Amino acid sequence: MAAVMIFLSNIVYSQISYINSASNPADNGTLGAATVAVTPPTMQTGDLVLMIAYVRNTTATMNISVTGGQTWNAEAAISNTNVGARLFWCKYNGTWAANPSVAFSNSTSTTVVMHVFRPTKASLRWAIEANRVETDFTAPASPFTVSIPGRTTRIPNSVTIAAWFTADDNTWGSLSGTGWTVTGTAQYRNTNGTDISGTFAHNIKSTASATNNVSKNQATLGGDLGTAMIITFYEIGHNMPRMVLD
Repeated sequence: MAAVMIFLSNIVYSQISYINSASNPADNGTLGAATVAVTPPTMQTGDLVLMIAYVRNTTATMNISVTGGQTWNAEAAISNTNVGARLFWCKYNGTWAANPSVAFSNSTSTTVVMHVFRPTKASLRWAIEANRVETDFTAPASPFTVSIPGRTTRIPNSVTIAAWFTADDNTWGSLSGTGWTVTGTAQYRNTNGTDISGTFAHNIKSTASATNNVSKNQATLGGDLGTAMIITFYEIGHNMPRMVLD
């Protein structure tokens, strides 16, 4: 009975939660800079911090220029005609030494968006459950819907992030897909140069199950090609090995 009680006391009944977002520039702002810093929203030690940089250029490089005291992981960049994006992520250590920033090799319509998620326990680590998958898309026909194929998670307590990017200042609406929620604002437009737009959604799972496909439509200025991605993160205890998953 004692062993059973100890086991039950270690069960986590809550689930991962979305906390907040921040960006530079704000939606429908104008920014073209070689270095873009973002002011982090309020967060707690252990939170998952995602920082997504995107630019109106196909081949631009994007790298962390100020860490803010965090240890960042970087995913490979994605791109399609006239738009590129890159995801950086870390486990927040409890203190920002400075506002983190990203350096761009091209400064046309440069945007950085930050999303924050909270684990069920601050002591848990974060790892990638399913690698980032890029989906380039051609200009969609009316009603300008762009879909990202879903996946089936294999580990409890995960959060899957979907993102869409276009080289135009599209607004985005009509999120579809069971379990998916808009992350942050409806979109993050940058009107510098000839414009760019990004939009995000997330799906939090407490058990291993299908995320379902997810789609959004270009609500204004529709019919623009672009690129999209999907990636899944999960919690892992310090005494547990990091699983190699793809």
